[in-house]
Amino acid sequence: MKKIALILLGITLVTSCATTKDKYKSVDEKDVPAKFVQDFKKRRPEIEQAKWQMVDSTCYIANFASSGNQVSMRFKNTSVETAWNVPLEYTPKTILNYIEENYKGYKIESIDIVELRNKKSYMATIYKKNEEIKLQFDLQGYFTKVLE
Repeated sequence: MKKIALILLGITLVTSCATTKDKYKSVDEKDVPAKFVQDFKKRRPEIEQAKWQMVDSTCYIANFASSGNQVSMRFKNTSVETAWNVPLEYTPKTILNYIEENYKGYKIESIDIVELRNKKSYMATIYKKNEEIKLQFDLQGYFTKVLE
């Protein structure tokens, strides 16, 4: 009985780790609505292959590398959001200082420059245990708001 319980516990742990690594379901490009694929190819003709994820039936994400940087584009029916990953060494010190002073014990998961409707800003994703918070900063690195 103990062996069965340990095996089930092991399977549960492996499954939970696998699902937290990627938040969304990976899909083949052929399973992405044609309007999103066409929009992606129009905006990024130089990208030959992207890894697609499905958030829900109306939102898909294309992940790819461009000029050595990780980029993701989130396609919705009403908008396209582009996010470029920013290495910590290139992150404005004002952002790092703000997080350190106001969110003690939190770790930085990622810093991105996000463009939505021709407006760019920094987005910091931070976490502590099971809590994740997204913070928005202007391009000078000053805090603007907590994102939901």
